Amino acid sequence: MDVVEIKNLSIRSAEGQLLVHDSSFSLESGKTHCLLGESGSGKTLTSKAILGMLPADLHMSGDILFRGQNLNLLSKKSWRQIRGKHIGTIFQHPEQALHPSIPIGRQFSDLMCSHLPISRYEAEKQAEKMLSRVLLKDTAQVMKSYSHELSGGMNQRVMIAMALLPKPEVVIADEPTSALDVTTQAEIISLLRHLIWDLKMSMLFITHDLLLSSYLADTIGVMRSGEIIEQGSTERILGRPEHEYTKQLCRYRSQRILSKGGNSPNAPSSTAL
Repeated sequence: MDVVEIKNLSIRSAEGQLLVHDSSFSLESGKTHCLLGESGSGKTLTSKAILGMLPADLHMSGDILFRGQNLNLLSKKSWRQIRGKHIGTIFQHPEQALHPSIPIGRQFSDLMCSHLPISRYEAEKQAEKMLSRVLLKDTAQVMKSYSHELSGGMNQRVMIAMALLPKPEVVIADEPTSALDVTTQAEIISLLRHLIWDLKMSMLFITHDLLLSSYLADTIGVMRSGEIIEQGSTERILGRPEHEYTKQLCRYRSQRILSKGGNSPNAPSSTAL
């Protein structure tokens, strides 16, 4: 069953420039779909459209369905009930998403109390448990901390915990490790893969890295210049790519694996990534 379905999505600038052109894909319940493409290919704009977060000067056409409901028809109030509770988001730069003047614990309780009939005490207890699941130590101290007091890797773990805590059906992760060092990237990706599988969530993963896609994804959509030029199962895309651009990406992926000593993408490490 498809939990998210995108039909003929197009996005134009105020000047009429076509930024995303007639894109269609679906995200199956309990699966991970990667949108793969270089910077400017339209993948982040596509994820923002799904979240109802496109800039006001952009114009969108097409349908975005969440469990059969057309999200284009939602009011701003209804959207606030969807984002966070049903569709979680892991941003590329957590320091920009986390409020710098509010302690981490208060941000967790604000999120939970806005979506669920729950006390702040219970919300913070659940938050501490989730922080433990993302392998943060001294969770009580993390809850008291501000984002600027934590490292980049710790903030990304907090962001993952915050996205997963309300138990959304779908998580959208937009280049969640690109701002981190290589070792921390590998740790975060392995953690995210395990949690998504364990919590039986669906994930839309945005990346420019085919190696990450091959490790995380059940299906891959390759974007270039605002179009999805090829999509299919990860096995098919990696084993039998059809578009020349995808073939180039696969050759580059193979070269990276060989240059790192034959590391398998099925077990990412600091060298594999």
